[in-house]
Amino acid sequence: MAPRILRKPCYGLAELCQRWSVTELDIANFAIAGELTLSVVVVRLPLEEGSVEEVDDGHFIDIPERQHWFTGTLDLWPHDVWQAMTAGSHDVTSFRAEHGRYRSLWSRDAEAGAFTVPRDRLVVRHAELERFEAAQEAGPPDRTVAVRVGSRGALPKYDWDEFWCEVAVSMQIDGMPASQAAMVRRMEDWFATRDQHPDRSTVKKKIALLWRRHQEALARLPA
Repeated sequence: MAPRILRKPCYGLAELCQRWSVTELDIANFAIAGELTLSVVVVRLPLEEGSVEEVDDGHFIDIPERQHWFTGTLDLWPHDVWQAMTAGSHDVTSFRAEHGRYRSLWSRDAEAGAFTVPRDRLVVRHAELERFEAAQEAGPPDRTVAVRVGSRGALPKYDWDEFWCEVAVSMQIDGMPASQAAMVRRMEDWFATRDQHPDRSTVKKKIALLWRRHQEALARLPA
């Protein structure tokens, strides 16, 4: 009798739905809320990696460090996962990276465009599956518990997971604003409906990276 495989490198949507007794929409909602990271397996994808540095208030530049052909699993941004799962596929030009880092498509051909991620190619890595299941067993996060900052505890003032969920949903329903400033105002209005008023510079910094990636993607589109 062949041995039963207990561990796989990654798991597809159909398998996850059966394993967790959820729908694909449930998985999309976990992803857009920042609770679950989905990925895509690629083979010889031209990838550029480097660091991100702030040069001015809310303005960032990429510092390339490496350009290579990547084979393996790349993590996706929540809004890209949402688009791929709700539309059936989605073109991406960048991938999730550690804080202060970036990963994006690289090509000598400026007309190369984006990488298309079909819904049926979405996966969850084994390590992420274990992390997510452990978090589910631990129950929902207690928003009233102090979060450690250095050696002191501080209550989170704003729910940034809800913030990014609203960003993604508003882009899906209302479309991309005409400017970064317009997106900042949109999210300030959303905070106001919750009787919250974070500093504008904080909201601007949260939006800046997403807006820059969006502009880069537009620049790669054929004229």
